[in-house]
Amino acid sequence: MPFGLKLRRTRRYNVLSKNCFVTRIRLLDSSVIECTLSVESTGQECLEAVAQRLELRETHYFGLWFLSKSQQARWVELEKPLKKHLDKFANEPLLFFGVMFYVPNVSWLQQEATRYQYYLQVKKDVLEGRLRCSLEQVIRLAGLAVQADFGDYNQFDSQDFLREYVLFPMDLALEEAVLEELTQKVAQERKAHRTIMETVCTWAFSLWGFS
Repeated sequence: MPFGLKLRRTRRYNVLSKNCFVTRIRLLDSSVIECTLSVESTGQECLEAVAQRLELRETHYFGLWFLSKSQQARWVELEKPLKKHLDKFANEPLLFFGVMFYVPNVSWLQQEATRYQYYLQVKKDVLEGRLRCSLEQVIRLAGLAVQADFGDYNQFDSQDFLREYVLFPMDLALEEAVLEELTQKVAQERKAHRTIMETVCTWAFSLWGFS
């Protein structure tokens, strides 16, 4: 650890001193980062620290949320001191980064990094069953997701990795034969299209009812 600092672990936080604490933030790709903040730091300061790591400039579309003591998702009030806010309402000091405000058209998003985070949010919501769509839409989105994550189809690439890749909503009960058939359709979807992140976002926005 830099400067020879040692963390003192408390029940709720890693504490560097009486004036600082370390909180964890789960990102949309499911990775977890840590941010060192002053006990007086606001939620906005924490959000800006996360945005800096993600190289995001359009921070006004995003927010931080946590699970309350009653296990309900609750957005951080960004203008308030974060530690006091979490101590009072959170079940644990784990924050989640996510899209808070949706725009009516993907063209409003100026930064590629912003579009990528929107894509991750849609993908997460579909896979976890919060955003409902038809089976045809699932295959289309899965094909675009594979392109976004692994690049365009190459005839020399094996598609076997798709069997290990989470393509479909977790609550979608599929027999093995049906799953294999749908996976092949996803492979064909990837093969048929070449795309960029704007295309992925434009199509994903249609699931929200935007154009």
